[in-house]
Amino acid sequence: MKKFIFFSGILNILLGILFTLPGVIRMAGVEPPENPFWLMFPAIFLFFLGFILIYSSKDLENRSTIVFWDGLSRVAAFGGCLWFGLIAGMGFNMVLAASLDLAIALVYFVGLPRVLGRSFLSILLDRRC
Repeated sequence: MKKFIFFSGILNILLGILFTLPGVIRMAGVEPPENPFWLMFPAIFLFFLGFILIYSSKDLENRSTIVFWDGLSRVAAFGGCLWFGLIAGMGFNMVLAASLDLAIALVYFVGLPRVLGRSFLSILLDRRC
């Protein structure tokens, strides 16, 4: 599980780099916004989450709550991409790409409680008793 979380952090950093390159976004079928702020904002968010996941993977017993909340942000990102992809007309490719976030979140939600021997809620609310 530690390796999975570590590599999902690396994936976040790589995705953050891709957001800084408008040509890559265009190749994915998404027209980049005119103002580069709207690409840099999610890129910085992804960098931050990537570094936090790498840091958390070193001590899951004490930092598993951080990973769980990252999983919740991944579910929210999937919901937003689902809406943008299907309702707002940005394309089905966006939904497919966001499905990876949902899958990673499910691995967090199922795998961490099993590895740590704690319940979902005890990890989410950082209760160790």
